Amino acid sequence: MDWFFSIIRIAGVAFPGAAALVQLQAEIDSVSLKKRVSKLEDPISWLHDDVPELSRHLYRKLKAENSLKLRFDDDFYTEHSRALAVLETRGHLKGSHALGKRFAEGLWVTDPSYVMYMCVLEEDDAKMGAIIKAVEDCQVGKWLDGKVLQTSIGLPLPVIKAVFDIYEGKGYGLCSKTIGVYEYLGIA
Repeated sequence: MDWFFSIIRIAGVAFPGAAALVQLQAEIDSVSLKKRVSKLEDPISWLHDDVPELSRHLYRKLKAENSLKLRFDDDFYTEHSRALAVLETRGHLKGSHALGKRFAEGLWVTDPSYVMYMCVLEEDDAKMGAIIKAVEDCQVGKWLDGKVLQTSIGLPLPVIKAVFDIYEGKGYGLCSKTIGVYEYLGIA
């Protein structure tokens, strides 16, 4: 089909009747370009058609349980099996698998950037802005306590931890390695 539109673009200059087809090709190219750019801007949604819906379910559970470890009934895993598989393959989730049963002990949300993706879909922008501002404004040598931020901002600890982890990954701070402690030290 590309050959057809190529010849139409060439002919469009010489034949006035072909101008409408040249316009049609420009519209098709525009839609195609928008899809390609959208995939670059939001690569997670494009992994599978069910990923956005699944991610909303996961975030609601994460928020309700205030945990990165999530458990669902078997029907949930069956319904979203392909989307879960692709998210796990990409490192966004990790499941505990047993012979004959996927996600036998539930799943863990392992990627902080995926937590941020879920927040884009489900969380309040003002709350997200507040946590980002708190970490951005963290002075060198000062500690931020995730539990204090949870109370003041109203975000679940896993979201606060994900933000801390992202900033640590940039080299701007250090996260406490103590189990059950959600603290961030500004170093840059």
